[in-house]
Amino acid sequence: MFLKPEQSAVVLPVYVSENDIQTILVELTRILAPRPMIHEQLLSVASALGARFLRSEIYACRQGSYLCTMVLEKDGTEICLDSRPSDILCLAARTQSAVLVAEEVLMHNGIPADRVAGTPESNGDIREPASVVSFLKRELQTAVDHEEFERAAHLRDRLAELSRHH
Repeated sequence: MFLKPEQSAVVLPVYVSENDIQTILVELTRILAPRPMIHEQLLSVASALGARFLRSEIYACRQGSYLCTMVLEKDGTEICLDSRPSDILCLAARTQSAVLVAEEVLMHNGIPADRVAGTPESNGDIREPASVVSFLKRELQTAVDHEEFERAAHLRDRLAELSRHH
């Protein structure tokens, strides 16, 4: 996947596994997951300890891997926790927050946005990827099969919303 900082003509490629992509899609589409995911547990633990989530950051790249941190605040003090890129992306999707990318990381690892299909700079058509719709349909069938009717109704509504907009 690609991260595009605001006001930037450059995108940052980030490798995310298929399982992590599905988790991010679950968060972006507001699907009710059948059980808590790790990033939800992190938020719950932070809250239980009196801290709150502030932001996610990609602050460096070493040996081809992005170094990331989840920043919490407790009693006016920032607490930084090392995290995987996929975890901060899930957190950002869950909390609808931005992921801050260090300028140096973007400068050394970014690629021009006009070389990536589907970005406004490429003059590509911006649409919900077909994979999102097929993912939602699979999740809907699974929810029905497991008699998770509240989740199925939410998925059905999200699919209807997507079809109205496209």
